[in-house]
Amino acid sequence: MSAASPLEEWRFLIGTWKGKADGGQFGQKGAVEGIGVFSCEPSAMFIMATGENWCEGQLLNKSISILFYDAVERKFRRKTFFSYGFVNNEVECSRTRNEVKFDVTMEPLPKQFEGTRWRSFIRRISDSKVAMGMEVAKEGEEFKSYGESILEKTE
Repeated sequence: MSAASPLEEWRFLIGTWKGKADGGQFGQKGAVEGIGVFSCEPSAMFIMATGENWCEGQLLNKSISILFYDAVERKFRRKTFFSYGFVNNEVECSRTRNEVKFDVTMEPLPKQFEGTRWRSFIRRISDSKVAMGMEVAKEGEEFKSYGESILEKTE
């Protein structure tokens, strides 16, 4: 990978992060707490994250995601696999120096999400604090927040 790759600007993610989203987000009534571990796996061309989220002491989900830069399309892409049994295929729809937004398609698409559009994002607040979340919109409507977690680097 060349040093000019935009992925280099996101290497600060490597390490362990803990976060929390206030109650009433991500379809949950209580606060959602999580942990994510980021590494350069399977090579320096990727940033892999493994994560777990809990609500009121109950495990909600586990996930594995792979973030990479597609030099042909000149866009970030991310694949996120959830313990729920579906995959988010994410393609960059906008990018600034401190934020990447992705259009999300799910496979298989859960029936309750038919006709729903999704976006996800990573926003750098500092090198030790990030916001990660989702936005949702019904066809013909504007996107609104589905949930946002603020994560802080612990190591």
